[in-house]
Amino acid sequence: MVSVTQTTRPVTDPAKVASALSLFKITAIIAGVAMFVLITEMVLKYGFDNDVLSWWSPVHGVIFMAFVFATVNLGFKIGWSLPKMIGIVIAACIPLVAFVIERRTAAEVEPLINAARQ
Repeated sequence: MVSVTQTTRPVTDPAKVASALSLFKITAIIAGVAMFVLITEMVLKYGFDNDVLSWWSPVHGVIFMAFVFATVNLGFKIGWSLPKMIGIVIAACIPLVAFVIERRTAAEVEPLINAARQ
């Protein structure tokens, strides 16, 4: 994985980047949990012929689009390349990876925000 610190420009407005990071973290966690609900829905639907969660697919789609928006929002504010943003979005399609991405991104961006505040 490419380090965020190697592909970013200096943080000029730490408040905006911190806000974008918070939105990213929240949507990444919600998207990760939503993925497990989607997996449960698929198991119920195709394994047990139960449509109790059939309404979840569109909800998951909206949640994932919010995650995509949060990724692009943070990416533009921190100076990520388009391939890096696309890579994050694609990787988040794998169960559990959204949680890993959230932690790694926070660990790499938060020091940049703190350095810009000093």
